[in-house]
Amino acid sequence: MRKINTILSAVILAIFLVHGVMGSFLLLGVGTNAATILAWIGFGLILVHAGLGVVLTVQAVREGGKSGRWYLRQNAEFWTRRFSGAAIMILLFFHFGTYGETVNGTFGLKEFTTVKLITQLLLIAALFIHIFVNIRPLLISLGVIKQKERRVDLFLTGSVFLLFFTGAVLIYYIGWQYL
Repeated sequence: MRKINTILSAVILAIFLVHGVMGSFLLLGVGTNAATILAWIGFGLILVHAGLGVVLTVQAVREGGKSGRWYLRQNAEFWTRRFSGAAIMILLFFHFGTYGETVNGTFGLKEFTTVKLITQLLLIAALFIHIFVNIRPLLISLGVIKQKERRVDLFLTGSVFLLFFTGAVLIYYIGWQYL
């Protein structure tokens, strides 16, 4: 089950990056497509990934209940993974339809308010936390031998992507407010 979750995680990460880059270009006015169909496939995979995460969490909680020791400080990363994943699931529902909707075959933009800006920035932050807390176990599960070196490279690359996504959302917001 963990191996399936690992493969799902890698596929979801790839889909997230494609959707994020294409969506950011769309927000900046230089793209024409946000890979929405691919994003819906990714969402289906996220639901499976979340289901597996719930099963693994229940197993861990049962073990903690049996032993009577929770080791909360030692398991801080475990719980950070769970809470950031739950935050992503909640914030995804705010993401759906935030920018626009199709009515009778015609796509129309929705006003991008401050509340929508905050929800999108929180989604990016939750994704940032979830991805970076899970990079090490993902690399280990994938059998990457020099995972420490790769992790630093992935942190840098991921930070650039997430800053780009954040910048695109902020520029889009400014465009709605001041242009």
